[in-house]
Amino acid sequence: MKSKVFLKMHPREEATICAFFNPQRRSRWLESLASPKRRCTILDKLNHCRDLDHRFATQLSSKADVVSVLKSHGAPESCYVLTSTLGLDGRQLELSEAISQTELAGWGTIISCIPGQLAYHYDKCGELRVLLIR
Repeated sequence: MKSKVFLKMHPREEATICAFFNPQRRSRWLESLASPKRRCTILDKLNHCRDLDHRFATQLSSKADVVSVLKSHGAPESCYVLTSTLGLDGRQLELSEAISQTELAGWGTIISCIPGQLAYHYDKCGELRVLLIR
């Protein structure tokens, strides 16, 4: 029998998934993020994410100053990045740098500002930009 190998999931990832993803999809996301084999595949789904819980999501205009919006809701200077962009995934960055790097890369990203309370989703190429608040 094969044993499964799991990564140690960052607590902010778990808090973000549990707070902002549809209850029916949470366990799949959590299991996939913790699996070295499935992590990339599930992160790719951030590019056109249909698993967000829309009760806690507010679409932002493409012209919105995302850093200012997040700070107005209490975002600290530092945030955690969950993304399909390899060089950024799992990093703790300054908020403005995280937003800038996300937009430059253009891939699906969740920026966790306050674990389980405040986050931002950037869809592939900025097609959809969503403020997540609980």
